Amino acid sequence: MKCLAFDLGRVLFDFDYNIALNRIKDRVKTSPQDIINALFYKDFGTDFEKGFISSKDFFRKFVKEFGADIDYDEFVRIWCEVFWPKDDMIDLVKRLRSAYRVYLISNINELHFNYLKENYPDVFSLFEGLVLSFKARAVKPEVRIYKELQNISGCPYGSIIYIDDRGDLIDEAKRFGLNCIKFNSFYQLVDGLKKYSIFIPAVL
Repeated sequence: MKCLAFDLGRVLFDFDYNIALNRIKDRVKTSPQDIINALFYKDFGTDFEKGFISSKDFFRKFVKEFGADIDYDEFVRIWCEVFWPKDDMIDLVKRLRSAYRVYLISNINELHFNYLKENYPDVFSLFEGLVLSFKARAVKPEVRIYKELQNISGCPYGSIIYIDDRGDLIDEAKRFGLNCIKFNSFYQLVDGLKKYSIFIPAVL
């Protein structure tokens, strides 16, 4: 295998939208759970993740849909301060990149990416290439975003190991011919990589 492609959310960074919603729960007319449902199950943010609308347009959409009484700058800060790094996974990427080409492939919107890159530049510098949905104008599991990974890496699907926490995305990626590991935990991933004969340096 020539390339390793990592998802971002729940793999390299954990996140919790409830952190943001708890901060504005008295300033929206919609329950936090209904907002969560809209974000995760009703594709409310998909056009933003695909880069089809701007950050300010998404803010206006959010305010209108959920009756939010908040200005743009405050929204950006609260919307983005929901992430924290998974240090064991980031260390693993550091070790792997000494022997393999590593890439990031993520369904992510522009606000979240800019926030994370600004606050964790060392993490993003680990990757040889970034495949971001808002730039690719496609989200996983659409074939277009995997083709973008193939183009950026120069690796055919059969030479890529793709790591993601979502089983539905893993299932679709397998259909395209990628080698896949569903991420559950650090040690489970290490075992999965070993099954693909991936050598993991003990130290940098």
